[in-house]
Amino acid sequence: MPELPEVETIRLGLQQSLVGKEITGVEVFWSGVLKNIPPGDFHLRMVGDRFQSIERRGKFLLLHLASGQTLVVHLRMTGSLIVCTSKTPRPKHTHIVLNLGKRQELHFTDQRKFGEWHLLLPPELARFPGLGKLGLEPLDSAFTVKELAQVLAKSTRKVKDILLDQTKIAGIGNIYADEALFLALILPTKPANSLGRNEVVRLHAGIRRVLKASISAQGRTFCHYRSATGEKGDYQPLVHGTDSGHCPRCGGPIEKIRVAGRGTYFCPRCQR
Repeated sequence: MPELPEVETIRLGLQQSLVGKEITGVEVFWSGVLKNIPPGDFHLRMVGDRFQSIERRGKFLLLHLASGQTLVVHLRMTGSLIVCTSKTPRPKHTHIVLNLGKRQELHFTDQRKFGEWHLLLPPELARFPGLGKLGLEPLDSAFTVKELAQVLAKSTRKVKDILLDQTKIAGIGNIYADEALFLALILPTKPANSLGRNEVVRLHAGIRRVLKASISAQGRTFCHYRSATGEKGDYQPLVHGTDSGHCPRCGGPIEKIRVAGRGTYFCPRCQR
């Protein structure tokens, strides 16, 4: 599933490519992606509107339109939003195409069909449950060491479990939880409320460092993820996904366990 760096990379690409563009046509090939509106109504409300700004909240994309409507998109496991020319071949799993004029289109593809589109008016956006339950944004200035310490201190759950909990910290998924904990030298199974001040400081720095590094590399592509221009991400994980790899710090073997139901990679020598 695309995590914060991948979704932010897509946001940056859409911000550059979509803002100011008019939606001149809508093609819906699989209506299941539209969660709160039938295809006919979606067509009527979208055509003639313009993209005004693109926002990200956690793993959600918020495409704000000039009319005041907002298109809320969650990519889930395999969703992609790609801006391309009208001559670009449409992959097998293309579910929606927005025509943008001047031979440009926005393609939404999703092999697993878990992605969601919600077209919301301002009052609906204000009470949309997926957004209202999200926790702290880890790249915002409000995400301080103090705020992180307060989140961790309230739970005896494993620290990685807290990092994956979108109601606590928004946008971090399996890859970057492992990477941040490795940078912070913290064992993923350690109880969250047992972390000392220095550990919280290191974890705060590790979270921000790995997210920024991945955004600079346009995210990480394991399989389906592509940027808004169709490019693969180039972030190279330090520990995550290295089943037979070695720790880049001490040279020891990386181990894999399951935490919160997810495959978890760590160095048993460096992380305590």
